[in-house]
Amino acid sequence: MYTFITDSGYDLPEMVLPYELKVLPLRVFAGDKEFEDKINIQADQVYQYQLSGQLPTTSLPKPDFVERTILEASEKSDHVYVLLISAKLSNTYDVVKNVVENMKVKNVTVLDTRSVCVKQGYVILRAMEKVMKTGTLTQEDVNKFSNESTLIFLVPTLEYLYKGGRIGKAQALFGKMLNIKPILTIDKEGEVNSLATVRTIESGINHIKEAAKKFLEKIGFEENYSVIGVFTTQKMREKLEKILDGNFKNRFLGAATIGSAIAVHVGPEAFGIVVGKSINFEA
Repeated sequence: MYTFITDSGYDLPEMVLPYELKVLPLRVFAGDKEFEDKINIQADQVYQYQLSGQLPTTSLPKPDFVERTILEASEKSDHVYVLLISAKLSNTYDVVKNVVENMKVKNVTVLDTRSVCVKQGYVILRAMEKVMKTGTLTQEDVNKFSNESTLIFLVPTLEYLYKGGRIGKAQALFGKMLNIKPILTIDKEGEVNSLATVRTIESGINHIKEAAKKFLEKIGFEENYSVIGVFTTQKMREKLEKILDGNFKNRFLGAATIGSAIAVHVGPEAFGIVVGKSINFEA
C-alpha cells in the first residue's frame, strides 16, 4: 500500500486517483486572521481582500500537522511519497524534509516537484502512474515528469507577484508602465519565468495555444499528451475555454480553480494550462 502527500500549492480537477493523496495546507494570513488554504479560505475570499486594497500573505504548513500526517501515513503504508511545491518558490520542501529526517522513519521519501499549481498536480499524477507500474519513485523520475510538461499561464498584472516577492520591482514597474500582460511559466529549476509579453488577453490566449503546441513538438508527444486547465474566477474560466476551444479537447483531463495560497501571489485574474506526456493509470 502506498500513500502520497503533497501541500496545498498543488491544483487538480476532481478525479479518481489510484492512491490516497493527503494534503498539508499552506497558511494564508488576511486581515488579522490565519486561515488554512483550501480548508477555511478559498481563492474568491483572497480576491476580495486584494480588491479591497489588503495584501494577504502566505506561510508554511504547521510543523506539528506535517509530522502527525506523515507519521500516520507511515504507520499504515508500505511507503509514503511526499511531493512538494518547488523549493525555489517555498521553504515547504526544506521544512518537511527536516521533519522527516528528525522522525527517522524509513519508509518516507520527500521529493521536490520543481512545480506549482496544476503542474505540481500533473507531476503527482505521473508519480502515481510510475509507482502503480513499478513500485518505485525517485527524484530523477520526478525531474523527468517535470521536464516532460510545461505550465503556461497569463496574469494581467505583475503587481501581486511583485508584492509576494516572486519578481523584482523593475519587472513589475516595466509591465505597469507599458500595460503589458506577461505569459509566464515554471522553468526547469522550478522558478517563475517569463515566456512572452502581450498587449491583450486575446493575443495571450493565442500565444498560450502556440507555445503549448511547440512544447509538445519539442518533447515529441504531439499525439500522446494530456492537458489540465486552471483559472481563478469564472471570468477567467471563460478565457481558458477559448484556449481549449478546437484545441486539446480530446486530451483534456479537466480544469481546476487556483487555490487560495497561490491566488495570493498571482492575483484575482489568471488562467492557463499545463500540457505534458499523457497520463494512463491502466496497469
